[in-house]
Amino acid sequence: MRGLRHLGFLAIAAVASGSAVAAETLPEGWHLQVDDFGGAPELILAWYEPGTGDVKAAVSCSEGFADVVLTIYVDAPAAVDAAPVAVVLENEGTRFAFESPIVDYNGFSVGTITRFGPELTALLQSGFSVTLDGVEHQKFDAKSGKGEIDRILAACPAD
Repeated sequence: MRGLRHLGFLAIAAVASGSAVAAETLPEGWHLQVDDFGGAPELILAWYEPGTGDVKAAVSCSEGFADVVLTIYVDAPAAVDAAPVAVVLENEGTRFAFESPIVDYNGFSVGTITRFGPELTALLQSGFSVTLDGVEHQKFDAKSGKGEIDRILAACPAD
């Protein structure tokens, strides 16, 4: 499990370490970053908010490995010891759900370690909305980044 946590750390650190000025000029949507840390290339698919360069969601994996780190950035919790949040990604009957505490690492976020199963794959390819404890948080469309989405799905197959 320590290796999986390290994977998440590398993904978040890589996204956070990107040039803020360059990120501010990116159009809204999915953008892929590939980093080679001397082993399997690390792929980070991040959703950038235009004008700010803020990452609102990220999906990362090491090429050739099935483990995927999914991170959704959120507002600060009301309490330090808040209960885990029910997170649902959904679109037109396709649903991917998990529970996660809100953690503070390069911004507040919820996340999970998973694989590109049929539900998550379909949601990335079609777009999805995210709810936190039943309240809509944000929508992510698939209009941008078709090639980038296909690249990360191919790089980290579920099987």
